[in-house]
Amino acid sequence: MDNFALLVKTELLKQGLTQRYIAKQLKLSDAAISMYIEGKSKSERFNNWVENNLGICLKSHKGFTLMEMMISMVVISILMAASMPMISQFSTFKTGVDKNVIKCITASSSTGWYDTDGAGATALPTTEPCRAAVVDTQYNRGRALSTTEWYAKNGNSSQEGMAKKILRTACDQGGEKACDYFINRCRADGSGSAPYCDDTAGFLDVTYYLHQNKNTNTNNGATYIYNQLETLLPKMIPNFVNEVFYACTNTQTPNNNQNLGTNLACELAQPKVYIKACNNGNTAACTTAYNNNYNRSCKQIKTAWTNAPTGNYRLTYNSSGDYETVSCNMTSIASTTITGCNGATANLLGNAPNDDCTYAYSQGFNQTCPVIYANWSAAPTGTYNLTTNGAPPTALVSQACTYTPPNHAACMASGVKTVCDDGTVYAGDIAGRHIFTTLTAETGSFTWNSGTAQIIAGTTNTMNGQTNYSTLIGLNNSESPYAAARACKSLNDGPSNYGHTDWYLPAINELVFLCTNRVAVGNFPNVDYSGYWSSTEVDAARSSSLYSTTAASTYSMFKTNSTYVRCIRDEVAPDATCPTIGNTCADGTKYVGYFDSRYLFTTISNETGSYKWTNGFVPGAVVTGATDTTDGRINSNILIAASDSGAPYKAAQACMTLNANITRNKGYTDWYLPSLNEVNLLVGNSLQNQPGDQWSSTEKNINEAYSANYTYNTMLKYGSHPVRCIRSE
Repeated sequence: MDNFALLVKTELLKQGLTQRYIAKQLKLSDAAISMYIEGKSKSERFNNWVENNLGICLKSHKGFTLMEMMISMVVISILMAASMPMISQFSTFKTGVDKNVIKCITASSSTGWYDTDGAGATALPTTEPCRAAVVDTQYNRGRALSTTEWYAKNGNSSQEGMAKKILRTACDQGGEKACDYFINRCRADGSGSAPYCDDTAGFLDVTYYLHQNKNTNTNNGATYIYNQLETLLPKMIPNFVNEVFYACTNTQTPNNNQNLGTNLACELAQPKVYIKACNNGNTAACTTAYNNNYNRSCKQIKTAWTNAPTGNYRLTYNSSGDYETVSCNMTSIASTTITGCNGATANLLGNAPNDDCTYAYSQGFNQTCPVIYANWSAAPTGTYNLTTNGAPPTALVSQACTYTPPNHAACMASGVKTVCDDGTVYAGDIAGRHIFTTLTAETGSFTWNSGTAQIIAGTTNTMNGQTNYSTLIGLNNSESPYAAARACKSLNDGPSNYGHTDWYLPAINELVFLCTNRVAVGNFPNVDYSGYWSSTEVDAARSSSLYSTTAASTYSMFKTNSTYVRCIRDEVAPDATCPTIGNTCADGTKYVGYFDSRYLFTTISNETGSYKWTNGFVPGAVVTGATDTTDGRINSNILIAASDSGAPYKAAQACMTLNANITRNKGYTDWYLPSLNEVNLLVGNSLQNQPGDQWSSTEKNINEAYSANYTYNTMLKYGSHPVRCIRSE
């Protein structure tokens, strides 16, 4: 019995009253009086009862003298004062508490429902009241969440443990408010030293979620907490940073389900945390980034953070975290170091091999203007720092460069086998495409797949190997990596790619075509009974290959065999009436530039009006997966086909409307909303016709998509911005 109830009973006893007598006088049941005495009624009702009824009850028992009445008033005052701590402590009782939570905590048993499986998923309790307590807390019904949180913070040891178990199970099921409890507890109460946010009492803290396996966990709460911390970490909140980096490699209590090295903490404990935080103005993050070689150059950022977006970055040059702001184009390592060198200051130079100019020179990226464009085909017209005579800082030459597309027209006019000015070999035309190949086959021989398992990959295109190649590179299954296709990817990623990153493993008909012209192409030795791989699959065990170059005959060969690879790329010629960026072509479109081995064209003006990226009614409802930064066609197809709560995606739909408008589409029906890098090219070449951000089709996260206005930005999807459609050839 609590102190308040004891005090009530004591005073009744002093007056010679019995509980049954009180009930009779007040015309209440004996059980009702018990409820009042035990303090389980709402505070307002109990106070009214004390004020209005206790005095009446005492008065009816015997007459009061003036002194007795004064004593009675003192007693009532004492009772009122005694009730205040309870009223204050249980302030949530004023609007009610969740009875299921109270009953579950009182039961103090989690057997059978608190255990997790190997993937970190927690089952709901199978019996009441705890099942209802978890569900109420998950969906924040009534006062369930506040009741559970109160006991987690203020209850005794047993109550605190049960309340945390309810919160954790509710979070595991996807209850975001329950998950917020663990995030907030770490932020407010985490220790300044190891084990930081681990309460050491069990998996009842944010540590439990950070130790989930980053690849295999099925815990909804872990996903939510990961996304929240990904946003919070760049703010360099000490408790979060300490916990994340510690949990990646250190065991915390209890000692199981740690997944050290592969847990979510490791996924969060990335250099990009410090790079982002430095960019956001955190000096401590800049110092850490400098000391760990994360952001002394654009090249370091690209190395430390492979998917870093194009934009302005703070490059540090001393251990105090001092920095210079430089624009880094992160499309490729060549574009990264060329732009990094272009923006280099005296503070950033001379720190070989960290500075961008030294690296660009060592890789042959920026000695001359033609070399720049050969290595970075989308480089805009402008002034560049050229490393003409050696490594900086003494040898930089500032020079204006104008992009001239590779003169493939000249080498094509000279016929098959002609070596073009970019070093590639013209192999002829097939299906309306110009085919180019390398001077020689890729070094070595390769299995088609990993050399082990045999399953269907689904690459059956016989005419265009680009589709097959993209599929093979993207697959992650028991047959991957697909070594023959990877040989062409290595060519794309390497320093000897002839300035192109769109090489692919040819389809079988492209390979036959290449072999037919083998004498003219050159460096195509006879390979009877071994052959060259194509990207075209036959079945689970075999893929098509060129069996004999002598007869150009094909054969289905076991994927585990090793043979040769010859990569190709293709092009479509630009419109001869608009050879220069910004020209208006004869068909009424405007030439944007050469990007990703494609010629881009846009309309004369933006689409009329401004558009929301989503339908505007359900902001941040879903992640669409339209994340390609290079080819907006991929994103646009996803957005147009979507039927989720964010659809219709109005910015992408604006370009679909253009396709259907015969008075504005200039005879083309393949207009689409550009990707992030495509819209950057559009804006960078000064082809927008009104100020402000313009939508790209590239999604950033559940709430934002990318836009461009001389630098890339991210905007909330339900904001309205202009749209400029493009098409490519």
